[in-house]
Amino acid sequence: MNIDEIRAAVADMHSAFDEIQMPRTPFVLQHFVVGAQDTEPQRYHQCVLELQIKYDAIRRALLQQKRIGLEIERLEAQDDPFADIDAEIKRLDLEGLHRALLGAIREFEALYLIFQSFPHQYTRAELDAAQSQYWVKRLLRQAETERQATGVVGVGNRDALAQIGYLPQIEQLEGRDECASISSVSSVEP
Repeated sequence: MNIDEIRAAVADMHSAFDEIQMPRTPFVLQHFVVGAQDTEPQRYHQCVLELQIKYDAIRRALLQQKRIGLEIERLEAQDDPFADIDAEIKRLDLEGLHRALLGAIREFEALYLIFQSFPHQYTRAELDAAQSQYWVKRLLRQAETERQATGVVGVGNRDALAQIGYLPQIEQLEGRDECASISSVSSVEP
């Protein structure tokens, strides 16, 4: 294809470019970002953190759009062919920024729906108090997954479990058969 053929093809694709903008789909956000956390308080924490990051990215992108718009105006006011080229490059930047902003807004909307589904908004004290349960569940799940995959719990998971006082639980994990269930292991309390 030559550049004219590429331009003709892309002219029909602009709406397709906009439609795909959302790096992480609602499914991914629900199951692999927020839902990947082992406890409800940690899922809440992850959701709010992701919302904060998206909100900051959206505000930064809006300011960047303004800045680029002003830069384009400044370049267009010059009687210089190089300035004209720089203005065109800025317009390309603006198009890319528009698409990124579209994706960020879509992610924010999906995360906000997840946030609204939480029955409780946790305080900092509640999140801190829930850390022990989270780390026990997470580390025991990791250890069980590793044990099922390799037959043993590796040094990294052993060390982490020992740091929170759960090393004896490792011997119980390693003594189980291949059908051992993490649900039976994760019910252990420190």
